[in-house]
Amino acid sequence: MQQESGNQDHKIEKPVSAERDALLRELNTLPGSKILDRLLEMENPRETVESLSSGDFYWLAKKIGDEDCVPLLELASTDQWQYLIDLEIWKRDRLDVTLSWDWMKRLQKADSGRLIKWLLSEGETFTYYHLFKSVELIVIENDDEVYTLPDGFFSLDGNIYIRVIDSDNRETIESIIRGISGQDFTRYQALLLGLGGLLPAETEEQMYRMKNVRLAEHGFFPHEEAISVYAPLEPENLGVRRERGLDDVMLDEEVRAMVPLSPLVRTEAKNILTEGIRMIADQAFLDRIRLEFAVLSNQLLAADGLLTPELDVLIRSCRKAARYLNLALERLGGRDLSRAEETLRNHSLVDLFRIGFGLALKVKWEAERWVKGSWFYDQDLDVEFWGEHWGGVLGGLLDRRPKFYVGDQEEEEYRDFEWLFELSECSEVLRRLMVLDGLMAHIVESYPLEKEWTESSEMTFKPLLFNLWGRLLLDLEPGLSGLSLEEAKSFFEMLRGENKKPPYVIDPFKERFINDFMSYTGDADPEAASVLKDTLTLIWQDFTKEYEWVWSHDLDSRFSTFVTIRMD
Repeated sequence: MQQESGNQDHKIEKPVSAERDALLRELNTLPGSKILDRLLEMENPRETVESLSSGDFYWLAKKIGDEDCVPLLELASTDQWQYLIDLEIWKRDRLDVTLSWDWMKRLQKADSGRLIKWLLSEGETFTYYHLFKSVELIVIENDDEVYTLPDGFFSLDGNIYIRVIDSDNRETIESIIRGISGQDFTRYQALLLGLGGLLPAETEEQMYRMKNVRLAEHGFFPHEEAISVYAPLEPENLGVRRERGLDDVMLDEEVRAMVPLSPLVRTEAKNILTEGIRMIADQAFLDRIRLEFAVLSNQLLAADGLLTPELDVLIRSCRKAARYLNLALERLGGRDLSRAEETLRNHSLVDLFRIGFGLALKVKWEAERWVKGSWFYDQDLDVEFWGEHWGGVLGGLLDRRPKFYVGDQEEEEYRDFEWLFELSECSEVLRRLMVLDGLMAHIVESYPLEKEWTESSEMTFKPLLFNLWGRLLLDLEPGLSGLSLEEAKSFFEMLRGENKKPPYVIDPFKERFINDFMSYTGDADPEAASVLKDTLTLIWQDFTKEYEWVWSHDLDSRFSTFVTIRMD
């Protein structure tokens, strides 16, 4: 280890396995089978695997797959086994015995001898509890008496007879029992005879408590503690610089060897956070960021109640952390990478996450306040009433954890916020919905909304506007009901005028459409009126684009989204 003296930020050259680093980076691109082949082809795969942090080992195991990771388990350390088991066999605060035996079967295939040693040492409580749940015993104390034993019992000493009651895992359990007997026969007898005095509820609680202690070191805090990561923090309250205690700890080479690389790598993001980190030359500082990021990602899993995570869940947690951190960095220093690096150096990632998440919460809270007093909510209408995009934006904001609606532009319809402009876009949509909702409230005062409309899951605001406007243009009885096919043809022919073939241009009616609906606003304040006018303009543009290539004789009630065409 080399240390540059006289420098406030200690720089340490860390001997990192190039093979290990490359292997973890390939998690992004290669399938699990190829990753395993690459690992087994290394000069010393056991040393490579044992050099992985527990977190990186877990990521590698999930990438390879539960059923295919036996060769990896054979190369892993017992501590890595423990970390994996702690994450895999619990359903919140309840232990899943079936999952436990599934992993015992894999570990037995990997290294039966080492598994038996673990079950008789660090895993002794685990062994007691699982045998208590999985077997029944008959103890014969008098060899002279003749007993008729039920089917399924076997004995290794002629005194203690065992029957496995878990039929799905009988082979695994019997094999482990025989392994324990062969390893230490005295312990084997003491173990089975001690099952009668076991208190399962207390034992499970003890195991849960010890599991929490072990996982807390990695950021998996109890749910009631982990949830604090979602407590919003105002940027102006970030004035206190972070303690340098963690920086000092990172001088310990053993601690730095535990730093997970996978969580930060798997964000697959290119933003202020990742670009700022790429600029960091101080290895100790970089390792501190990696460690904090891994802990933050794990805390998010705990807060979301996802303590038996699959690979896609792990990835989503890391991306969530990266996106909200990026949001905070942009809020605090714009897109200046040097300021981002300074912020990362001086403040904890948990605090920065709370700032980023707090920015999204402000927009969510504004949406919730408006919705509770809105016209559409009073009509028992869903967010889909506002159309695919605007309804999607509102639905994302109203989610338990606010989300940014991206539709089909990305692999997920909703994702976590990453940039300030995304919050601005949502706020803008919210303003539009507010004024549009007010317009609809005024319209239905004159033209009541029929019950069949409110009960339709496919209804949006668009046909309510254009049905009314179309009836007014055609001098039909005003209302919100639809047009007949002939009336719809007349409506479009009136709009298109001399335009006889597509693409149809109907801009001359734009101002009339806007002004007709602006007349309902009455004494609206100038800002709201401006937003409504702009919103009506967008609606008109969508309307003209929707029908610019549709011939009048091709109008069809099944595909008309802006005008309801009645099939009388």
